[in-house]
Amino acid sequence: MRILDEIYLIPSFVNCYLIEREQYSVLIDTGMSKKAKDVIQTIKSFCSDKPLKGIIITHAHQDHMAGLETLGQLYGSMVIAHKEESDYIMKIKAMPSREGFSGKTLSLLSKMFFSSSYTVDQVVTDYEVIYGLKVFHLPGHTPGSIALEDVENQALFCSDILNTDKKGTRLIPPNKRFALDYEQALKSSIKLLRESKPSVILPGHGAPLFEPEEAIKEYLEKYS
Repeated sequence: MRILDEIYLIPSFVNCYLIEREQYSVLIDTGMSKKAKDVIQTIKSFCSDKPLKGIIITHAHQDHMAGLETLGQLYGSMVIAHKEESDYIMKIKAMPSREGFSGKTLSLLSKMFFSSSYTVDQVVTDYEVIYGLKVFHLPGHTPGSIALEDVENQALFCSDILNTDKKGTRLIPPNKRFALDYEQALKSSIKLLRESKPSVILPGHGAPLFEPEEAIKEYLEKYS
């Protein structure tokens, strides 16, 4: 699904985004393993002549990165993540467990069903620009969660630090059930909206939010 001239949404429980550049393409998150076939089909349909140069992982929750097992081997792409998240992706360290039933369940499922580790080829830091995407380090959901803003068209890929509703009409705070530190995640979402000037907000969960100015104003008024 084409969002902008050079941005394609691969929807599912977790949204992934394929970005087309002049000489290559870039993927933001992979989704679960079973979603790899949809990613592959999108690349074939829209970027068949543009090598998948990089796969950027916004954070180390398995619903955003389990497809690396297939896509990383198939395309041999550079895997990129924030320096505070790379050890969790590579399973050098275990992701801290959130208190409560949801956090313990997520931790248990990760240990039971998602034992694979992945290689991170390049780490990025706050405000670094890679493949034309500006990195925002936004801890709270996980220690090294990031959002990315396209410096050319200001499309904002916010992963799980912000959500939208199914119609793409309003912004929703980070999910309390899965954020390691909800208050910090909420502060990060406010920081992101104050520092970026998005033309469209592209979340990890929810529908794209076009012309987001009013939704941003309402969010900041409610949660700041």
